[in-house]
Amino acid sequence: MSWIDLSVPLHSGMPVYPGDPEVRITPALTVAADGANVLSLDMGTHSGTHADAPLHVDDAWDPLEKLHLAAFSGIAEVVDLRGAGGGAITASHLAGIRPAEGDGSADGGRRILVLHTGFSGRWGTPGYLAHPWLEAGAARLIVERGYRTVAIDALSVDPSTAGPAADSTAPAAAAHGFPAHLILAGNGCVIVENLTGLDRVQQLAAAGTAVEVFLFPLNIPGADGAPIRAVARPLPEPRQPGALSRAEVQSAAETLIAAFAANDAEAYFGAFAAESTFIFHSEGARLQSRAAYRSLWESWTAAGWRVEECSSSEQDIQLLGTSAVFSHRVGTTVRTSWAGAREVSDERETIVFVKTADGRILCVHEHLSVAPADI
Repeated sequence: MSWIDLSVPLHSGMPVYPGDPEVRITPALTVAADGANVLSLDMGTHSGTHADAPLHVDDAWDPLEKLHLAAFSGIAEVVDLRGAGGGAITASHLAGIRPAEGDGSADGGRRILVLHTGFSGRWGTPGYLAHPWLEAGAARLIVERGYRTVAIDALSVDPSTAGPAADSTAPAAAAHGFPAHLILAGNGCVIVENLTGLDRVQQLAAAGTAVEVFLFPLNIPGADGAPIRAVARPLPEPRQPGALSRAEVQSAAETLIAAFAANDAEAYFGAFAAESTFIFHSEGARLQSRAAYRSLWESWTAAGWRVEECSSSEQDIQLLGTSAVFSHRVGTTVRTSWAGAREVSDERETIVFVKTADGRILCVHEHLSVAPADI
């Protein structure tokens, strides 16, 4: 499982929202002078990748510690907004988002709305201020769909530069330019800003892989917000009953390779199903059964053929429920005749394994091709 870092690094002089405290990180203690290194952190609660509590925009609303921890993790509902430029994100942009509550499937937990604008690529440049922002109608749609956590790879869910007039139907604080904050926070939503690294999350989500995100803030009582270490990870596909595991496939492949290297015909052919098929680049026709391959093998050995060395590298396993595909690069040295002639080959092999009803793992297809000389 590969983790994905979604957080910008904290460092002195880093970009902050206009008017927010500057970030200063300096040594407080050093090993040379004090026996240990300790840094002093001086920053605002909305520095770097951070979470906003509702208290951020209204003194009567909840601080961070009043929010349930479950709000800070969930399955990403990713919306690709890279085509929105620096303009408004409207309700029509978000019309396709699923309800926040899951449906009992593999990704059936509460979802977190992740808005992928692509503006993290402008982090540290003046252009980062001209980011996309949520129109009031889009914010209301988010609330209507049940979302209580919204995350974006931009400086704010509201404009950070002068923009269109505020929605006159929003509360008075909208005059300060925070209509989306007011609508979301007023409904108990957590707002996460300044994410980065969403390209990979987008790719996984587009491929149908559920991605879990973690957005936990520092535990600061009474806080209006706090920096977070935002990370994500792809969730493994749920295994169906009887599905092959990676370890099972690896073991079956190693058994087959070892039997081949040892010239152990009984063990080798015992690793194949009777109905197995074979495609070898050295043979003119596909072999339609294990018996056909064994007959060919016996003709080779009768002429003096014997495996002398066999190595396997570049192994890969693709799990497909009760079947799996094993591929590798195989280097082989064989004696080809009783006279002692030898042949060295560099080949790529693909083997399809299945788990049978009685629990055995057998090969049902083998494909052998010559490895290109330039790899």
